[in-house]
Amino acid sequence: MEALKQLNKPNFLVVGVPKGGTSSLYSYLKEHPEIYLPEQKELHYFTHDELQKNISGPGDKLALSTIINNKEEYYSLYNDMKEESNSGDISPSYLYFSELVIPLIKKHLGNDVKIIITLRDPIDRAFSNYLHQKRLLFEELSFKEAIKEEDDRKHKGFGDFWRYKAHSLYFNNCKNYIDAFGEDNVKIILFEDLKENAEREVKSICEFLNVSSSFVSSNQDTVFNKGGVYKQNPLTKLLLKPSGLKHFLQKIVGKNIENKYRAFKAKTLSKNTEEKPIIKEDTILELKQFFKQDLVLLKTLNIDTSKWSYFK
Repeated sequence: MEALKQLNKPNFLVVGVPKGGTSSLYSYLKEHPEIYLPEQKELHYFTHDELQKNISGPGDKLALSTIINNKEEYYSLYNDMKEESNSGDISPSYLYFSELVIPLIKKHLGNDVKIIITLRDPIDRAFSNYLHQKRLLFEELSFKEAIKEEDDRKHKGFGDFWRYKAHSLYFNNCKNYIDAFGEDNVKIILFEDLKENAEREVKSICEFLNVSSSFVSSNQDTVFNKGGVYKQNPLTKLLLKPSGLKHFLQKIVGKNIENKYRAFKAKTLSKNTEEKPIIKEDTILELKQFFKQDLVLLKTLNIDTSKWSYFK
């Protein structure tokens, strides 16, 4: 009976970063016959206490309405496992809060959990994070103003997703996971590589998880949770802005209706796409200096940053 209980826990975690391809990874891996993933993509179980401490920013409370905050509910999400040999939890907050999360992972899931980390050009990631908040109509400042306000917003109790620069500092958190679980149990992939060749990267992840690497996802050519900038009109505002009512309706409607809604949303937004804004040169120079030391340290972990366009 104890062996059965063990199956109801994930044995691998995709821990981040936000805006680093975790939504695409979820969709690709969910199709694998040897991998079980809950229907809900982001669980944030191991960070729920910490996340709930900072909910003063626009949309913060609503963003936390879907997180899993108790053990019974967390494990119940894995009750439907059948023949799958692996099960995962994809929660992008786990990297940023590594010092808090790692002891909890060890306590609840053991020492042999495999860890997958996605990284992205830190300036590109920070800007994508900013545009995400802008898209949801929460962010009112320019990018330059927003990064200047970051520390003040943290002090005021804004959620961690407003920390555009801080989420792009990778070295300490990556090293924390490597030190805790060992190099053989931590795999770091780059968003740029995933975007360039998703099939190759998914194959390498399958090898890391010891599942069949011949698997090819049917949607591997699709980029999920794609960023961008959209025209602001009543329809795009309705589709983009989160609301408790929309979240409730998505939970009670059938999968078929939800998929039709997603397709309608994607089609509508694609017709209302605007050209992505350019980061001002002085802001780029400021951020390059801010991230300079972190990149130097990342290279000591054998992370290839040569594809990060802002640092070539």
